[in-house]
Amino acid sequence: MKKLQWWFRIVGGFYFLLGLVWSPLMGVNALARQMFPGYDAPVGGVADKFLFNVGAMLGFEWIVMGAYMIYASREPAKHYSIVWLIVGYEILRGIVDDLFLIAQGYPVTSYVAWIVIHLIIITTAVMFTRQASQKTAG
Repeated sequence: MKKLQWWFRIVGGFYFLLGLVWSPLMGVNALARQMFPGYDAPVGGVADKFLFNVGAMLGFEWIVMGAYMIYASREPAKHYSIVWLIVGYEILRGIVDDLFLIAQGYPVTSYVAWIVIHLIIITTAVMFTRQASQKTAG
């Protein structure tokens, strides 16, 4: 159960930090301009505002998910469903989305690195949840 507890804390903290970085407080537009060398949307233009708004939405989403995961780490056995939600999220919003972006022409190297991170989160989630549920059942 300790491994799952730490999984909740580490992944939750990671999500929370990602959320802060992408929140409006940290200036997602400046981050996007650094991440994508071809970013040429005029500052304050429609595309620039759209990217800012989508980044803010994702940031807020990650803050809530991360905070809840940290809360759930207190009693991980009561929150197995959150683990499976995160696994599904990592598969679809993580790996599938990264493959989609690679197909759109974004840099392969950085997205492959993110795919590895998603796979680590998924693999450890499944492994630690199975171990914890076997201990609880046994």
